[in-house]
Amino acid sequence: MNKKIKTAFLLSMGVVSIALMSCQKGDDSLATKKTAVESTDNDKASALGPWTRLFTDDFNNSNSFNNWTKANRADYNSGICIYDPNVPVTGNYDSKNVLVLTATKNGSTYKSGLIKSNFSFKPNANEEYRTSASIKLVAIDGTTWKDFTQTYGAWPAFWTVQETNWPVKGEIDIVEAYSFGNYAKYASNLFYGTSANNNQLGNTCEKPYNVSAGWHTYDEYWKNVNGSVTVTIQLDGVTVSTYTNAINGNLQLQNFGPHNIIFNLNVGSNSNVGIFNNSQINLFSKTMMWVDYVTVDKRTL
Repeated sequence: MNKKIKTAFLLSMGVVSIALMSCQKGDDSLATKKTAVESTDNDKASALGPWTRLFTDDFNNSNSFNNWTKANRADYNSGICIYDPNVPVTGNYDSKNVLVLTATKNGSTYKSGLIKSNFSFKPNANEEYRTSASIKLVAIDGTTWKDFTQTYGAWPAFWTVQETNWPVKGEIDIVEAYSFGNYAKYASNLFYGTSANNNQLGNTCEKPYNVSAGWHTYDEYWKNVNGSVTVTIQLDGVTVSTYTNAINGNLQLQNFGPHNIIFNLNVGSNSNVGIFNNSQINLFSKTMMWVDYVTVDKRTL
């Protein structure tokens, strides 16, 4: 999401279908969340060390924002989207305490929210990090709830990055969503370059995937095995994309990080980005991104 140049290539890509697993949880306690995110195929190798929790936020109250920096600027990809530090709040939806990012029309622009973690991380040799979040995208028209796919021009994302001299330390998009009025597209993506503001990967690392309405768990697994670095993205425990510098040496994953975590809800796109027609944007009364929790765990390999 950071200062990237998108093209109409995204709109022409076919969506890759995958088998989705339900992420609905009968118990919303943080202990249950820990169990839910740990039951993946990545945990099956007996030689692996145990996961250690390094960062967690379940957005129980406004004190959660002590862990984050709220943006006060326009979006890098859309000058009509203004991030207001008053927009990110905590609330209760679906019987969950959640982070709420809300996008609304504000005259000729759109007011929305972005938060970046003060915590940063990068795997050293023979380490793996797992970053996990439970997210729901939704809109409301007056008192009528709308599915995210019914909006047009919303661009929410959950990603990790070091913004300084972007993309020299890389960017990992765990999920980017794009709404087009009667359907939406979702993708993971990588960005990297050896000089500031010069992405060398284009759209070659963009991996589309399907997402149904409702709550979903998104995971980033980032591991370093003696310099061979792999990034795996999962949706509800199912792998949707894998990137490795051992196979794709041009990815330069060994140069990524340390990364912060970002949640944001962008609206529209600049003309050089070319994703949306800004004159057609429709957020209904408001469009929202809810985040139930985010966690970061580490283990030795």
